[in-house]
Amino acid sequence: MTLSWGTSQLAVDLAPEVREAAVLGCGGVGLATARLLQRRGARVTIYAKSLPPETTSNIAGAQWWPTSVFDENRATLEFRDQFVAACRHSYRHFQTMLGDHYGVRWIRNYLVSDQPIREQFILGAESPIRDLYPEYADLPENATPFGRYARRFTTMLIEPSTYLPAVLRDFQLTGGRVVVGEMDRDRLRALPEPAIFNCTGLGAGALFGDTEIGPVKGQLTVLLPQPEIDYNLLTGGVYMFPRRDGILLGGTWERGATDLSPNPEARARVLAGHREIFARLGT
Repeated sequence: MTLSWGTSQLAVDLAPEVREAAVLGCGGVGLATARLLQRRGARVTIYAKSLPPETTSNIAGAQWWPTSVFDENRATLEFRDQFVAACRHSYRHFQTMLGDHYGVRWIRNYLVSDQPIREQFILGAESPIRDLYPEYADLPENATPFGRYARRFTTMLIEPSTYLPAVLRDFQLTGGRVVVGEMDRDRLRALPEPAIFNCTGLGAGALFGDTEIGPVKGQLTVLLPQPEIDYNLLTGGVYMFPRRDGILLGGTWERGATDLSPNPEARARVLAGHREIFARLGT
């Protein structure tokens, strides 16, 4: 979700003269791509197996924070420049969507630890996108009850249950067409549109023979909403995002996992991690 408008902008820029296009997928990236094409005057059809709220984008934590989106050990200088460009494009687009209509709002974050916080390419004093984090500061030791060290920054939280239907409505009100159904290679070859934008995510493995793409399963535990909690907390491999539809607790990262059923062990670990963190408030 973080880079949806940015990666879509880079893709659309590769085909500036397109006047009729097919977009495969109706998650965050597919919708952003479709809207950008429409803004350039193209007629666009979205082909998708599922629509919101049945897309994977609907269960994303959805904070604007481009973490874990590439392997730092494999990233070239050229790729890093492209990544920074995508970050800036996406950030600018989300800024125009702040408010209740799209479910996008500013929120303060605290990244906390009992060890010194290491510098990161995406979030550090020397980061090339450092200016995209208002209120960034390393706080004095023990400034929060959650850990000895704390880094504060403000960014945007996106509520998928509000955001995705709103963008889909924009697409349809601007004349966009949606076709729901399974896509295979034969159907792909028969599409009438001269330009096709692949936003299928994991579906690209079978559809385009992409052997490098693979799943990473992230599991969320959702608690009842608590409006008085107005900050995000990230620490020790777990995180908390307060949204209107509930408080999201996360912190799982299962590479290669294809089973979509909840993992009880992962849920127990995340709950235990948060219980330990918030127990400090009573000491």
